[in-house]
Amino acid sequence: MVRRCTILHHHWELYFVVESTPEKVITRMNLFLHTPNSESDLADHYHRAFNKATELFLVTAYLTEWDVTLTLNPNCRRFRIIVGKDFGITRKAACEAVMRWLPAKRKGQFMVADLIAGFHPKAMFWKEPNDLCFAIIGSSNLTRAAFETNYEANVFSEISLHEYSAAKKWIRNIEKQAISMSEDWLSQYKEAAQSKNGGRKKSVNPPAGTPLVMLKLPRPAGTKKQIANRRIQLAAYRNHRDGLISLFRRCAAGDIDSSEFYAQLPDHWNYENGDRLQGAGWERKGRDSDFRELSRAYLKILNAADEERDDVVEEEIDRLKQKRIATRKALLSELLCLEYPEEYPVLNKPVQNYLVSVKFRAPRGASEGARYIDLDRKLRFSLLQNPGQGL
Repeated sequence: MVRRCTILHHHWELYFVVESTPEKVITRMNLFLHTPNSESDLADHYHRAFNKATELFLVTAYLTEWDVTLTLNPNCRRFRIIVGKDFGITRKAACEAVMRWLPAKRKGQFMVADLIAGFHPKAMFWKEPNDLCFAIIGSSNLTRAAFETNYEANVFSEISLHEYSAAKKWIRNIEKQAISMSEDWLSQYKEAAQSKNGGRKKSVNPPAGTPLVMLKLPRPAGTKKQIANRRIQLAAYRNHRDGLISLFRRCAAGDIDSSEFYAQLPDHWNYENGDRLQGAGWERKGRDSDFRELSRAYLKILNAADEERDDVVEEEIDRLKQKRIATRKALLSELLCLEYPEEYPVLNKPVQNYLVSVKFRAPRGASEGARYIDLDRKLRFSLLQNPGQGL
């Protein structure tokens, strides 16, 4: 039920009584009605979101400009920008501006909804300190025109933690059909040309819902046998998983040191058990690794919520690189592949070489963690394009 409605500074300020559990709470909603001859506080709210957010998710049907004056809170833990490509309206220059604006660790967090037809949302959800959550939803894409020349209608409101959690899950579902924006993707994307009357000509990109880059997976001789063997290895891993995870917990807690971890690891993960995927190699380089740091990273990944695990994997790989933990590559990626076979691949050269051959590399300048998650997304994306080729 509406309790109050007033006009304030060129926008509507509405107060609603909304149902909550276990009590009713008051929620304020600001309605911004913008015209070319009026001003609103919409741009201020966008800047506030970037400045204060500890988590921020922005989805927009098209990206035609980017405000380089936006400053993202350095303490922002989760961040996504997902744009659409329908009709070729999104502009390359705007995407390139975002890619330059992003730091290395966030290069993979700018994405394009490449596999979605009819991607038309225009919304931003974010969380501030003290678990305050907000949303802006309306007609505006994140462009200068939205704040200056267009007729736009948008709503800003505080939302509950429950609603914010639902928004994050919705974003995660979009991510599964999106891919990281990169120079290779942009090189194949075709902008819709401007027509003489100011409109846009028909896009020459693939039809909506058809990915710009088709990832046809190679099927070398013996693929069926390799898949059957991999299923056997995954079953063996599940039989030995509890002992392996216990080893990581003891090392992370300081009950055993790195040398003891190294000595005991083959008791739980080895060729005889059938739960080891890669050949020998990491043992020589990784013998003197700090397995306590590796264990802490791995357990943090295991304990992460599903919708946040990619971010945690990325953060931990970058943290381990900074600490020069050699086992962050071959060993950690194999453990992730065993635990999440449909999510994370073993980090090896054949996979990387395949993506180079189809000209679908990670964004230039991305951090090591960002490159690994980019690889994950591309392989998941390829399975959506080629159903039946997974495990």
